[in-house]
Amino acid sequence: MTPAFSAEQSAFSQRLTEIVGSASVSTDERVTAEHTVDGLKPFVVVFASSAEQVSQVVKAGNQFEKTIVPWGSGSRQSVGPCLARADAVISLKPMNKIIELDVGNYTVQVEAGMVNRDLHRQLAEQGLFLPFDPFCTETSTIGGELATNVSGPSRAAYGTARDIVLGITAVSPTGDIIHTGGKTMKNVAGIDLGKLLIGSQGTLGIITDTVMRIFPQAEVNRSLLLAFPDAEDAFQVVSRLLASKLTPGSVELVDRLVGHHLEPAGGPPLEENGVLLMVSISGSREDAERHQKDISTLAEENKVDSTVILDGTEVNGIENAYHQAHQSLFTSPSVVQGKASVPLSKQGEMFRAIKKTGSKYGVPVGVTVHGYNGILYTRFDASVADPSGIINDLNGTAAGLDGFFMVEAAPLQFRKNGAVLPPRSDYKLMRLLKNSLDPRNILNPGKLVGGPG
Repeated sequence: MTPAFSAEQSAFSQRLTEIVGSASVSTDERVTAEHTVDGLKPFVVVFASSAEQVSQVVKAGNQFEKTIVPWGSGSRQSVGPCLARADAVISLKPMNKIIELDVGNYTVQVEAGMVNRDLHRQLAEQGLFLPFDPFCTETSTIGGELATNVSGPSRAAYGTARDIVLGITAVSPTGDIIHTGGKTMKNVAGIDLGKLLIGSQGTLGIITDTVMRIFPQAEVNRSLLLAFPDAEDAFQVVSRLLASKLTPGSVELVDRLVGHHLEPAGGPPLEENGVLLMVSISGSREDAERHQKDISTLAEENKVDSTVILDGTEVNGIENAYHQAHQSLFTSPSVVQGKASVPLSKQGEMFRAIKKTGSKYGVPVGVTVHGYNGILYTRFDASVADPSGIINDLNGTAAGLDGFFMVEAAPLQFRKNGAVLPPRSDYKLMRLLKNSLDPRNILNPGKLVGGPG
């Protein structure tokens, strides 16, 4: 069913049809409802298939003063502050191909609408590996992941999205197509606009394609699953790993509330206060054997309950289960997911404080930790307890540890009325930048950190 529109809305929709064709524009309520963001339903959805089309759509938004919401798969739309207005959604789903796979330079140029998991599969067929594995890879697109700056466990060995991305093509809020970086490791003179776009949540530009670093697949991939009776011993192992010359691919710590999701894929059962340390190792067979031996010895010296070693396809199984556990919790409408970032030496203290806070309010709080980065993800059911008190306590605790705490996902009403971001001194500068680049406030209005742009 197509609703009635104002003359201005009809004129804007007609202009979109001229840009992309009638088959790629929809005002059908079933389609617009599927693209509702923060309770705001757009009156039109346009499907773009090139950077030039994205450019023309954004220019039309400026001409008709209609706001535009960039859309990949929609899996990260609920992250951060709520939108203030959503006239049109521009979907980049048709832009889902590899533009160039340059094996000699170990780079891949890919369109922003490509689903991460599909890219991984195509690279694996060529014996290649992309160290970019956010928890939502099964559904999220490369452009959406860059816009929200997610990275995943592999950041321990390869860095974050900003380290892996070499170049970006994007459309500015005024409709200009810009190219930042390139294929080379050193490719920026002056301000690095590519890094500026990563994490900007579609407020400073719409990413249309990117060049990323890739690597040859390792000879051996293994996962060590180390079960501990409590978190203290597990964090001691993490500290000793950080101080060693060992180079694991990732070091993840999960509590029992999350760990039980991994048991069908080979994860060991945990005691009530137990935690699981997941350490991935990859490389040559000789290097993998040395890492396995040394890490197992560290675990034994710190009261490990049990050790499970997974190899080959078993590693894929446990990694998929880990990602799916995060995704299922993240998409639950009543769950509040937070992220704390603290210095590495204080992540054990933050873990204990999170659990203590949960006990204080009588609500189970699940925790997973990027052990090599000091990032702790928390999850609890907002229907069990008022989230405000828990979040305020965790904000204070993180700040006292020289870190911060933010809400990544929460029920819509809380995101509208509660403080989802920590206090910072640079929000004013961010708003000035947004207003300068997007004077008509066309792209994702209200989504800018620190308040409405």
